[in-house]
Amino acid sequence: MKQGRFLAPVVLVVILGAWCLFYGELLKPPVQGPGGQAAEEPWSPVTGFRKVDPYPLYVATYVADYRLSEYLETGSYSSSMILGKPGCTCFYAAGSGVYGRNFDFPPNPVLLLFTYPEDGYASVSLVDLGYFGYSMSELPDAQDLESLTTTPYMPFDGMNEAGLVVGIAAIPHAEPPFSSDKVSIGEIQVIRLLLDRAATVDEALTLLDEYNVEMTEPPIHYLVADAAGASALIEYVGGERRVVTGSSFNVMTNFIVTETNMEGGAPCARYNHVFEGLTEAQGTVSPDEAMALLRGASQGSTIWSSVYSPATGEVHLALGRGYGSVHTFKLNSTEPG
Repeated sequence: MKQGRFLAPVVLVVILGAWCLFYGELLKPPVQGPGGQAAEEPWSPVTGFRKVDPYPLYVATYVADYRLSEYLETGSYSSSMILGKPGCTCFYAAGSGVYGRNFDFPPNPVLLLFTYPEDGYASVSLVDLGYFGYSMSELPDAQDLESLTTTPYMPFDGMNEAGLVVGIAAIPHAEPPFSSDKVSIGEIQVIRLLLDRAATVDEALTLLDEYNVEMTEPPIHYLVADAAGASALIEYVGGERRVVTGSSFNVMTNFIVTETNMEGGAPCARYNHVFEGLTEAQGTVSPDEAMALLRGASQGSTIWSSVYSPATGEVHLALGRGYGSVHTFKLNSTEPG
């Protein structure tokens, strides 16, 4: 295991959400609609809205799928049904060693966090700053960052210098095993454990055997991949750990894979979109192609789309579906490329 690059532990941060405040929003990517068009306001499926009579009478065109079939099955509808529910999409393409991930959740400022622990691997990870009390209307102050002290314990995806990548997605339920002689760690803190202490998928699985995993709300499952092309989708069901290994690729969204009959496709359009794309590509996609897959699987609630390239140590990042403005960082540099 490599030591940190500095004499003392150093945490370098890039507060992407706060850039909008400090630089007059010059670096804020445009909000994107499903077709990728830039918009000055949050995207709406209602376009061309105009008044044509003082009565008043308005005309407009509705450009989204309003999912009538789903309504007819349930008898209910909502804006989240149309614009997209919180969720996530993760995949690993073993042929090219590229890992893609959409984080879908209510919008919050985003932190790209670089850590260099003395007793572990250097890593880069993404943190939702909503968990630290910030919002799009209350951004971090660069002069007062004490509230970010514990951010290393809240990564939602990341990559370390050995090439291990970890991502998560919410699922309906999870029941990890419990042993009274093991220390219990949180479901999100599992990512920090693996980024700091594991170089391979096998090492990650061994490490997880040493701890109890405490699930909260929402429960989650994990997709772990390494630089050698191995990947493992990890789920906890009925008090046991279940692992789905990938060959040419692996995909994870928001249903429990190990208890789902996949004949005829998965019960998730985002999963099917990515699965079909990786099948056609035979598990080999470039970072740009991976980002295009994430774009196709994105929802109105997608906060970030990240593509990790262990071979180059690069992470490519699009914020708020701003796919025309992708930032590229290297593991050893906090400056965008």
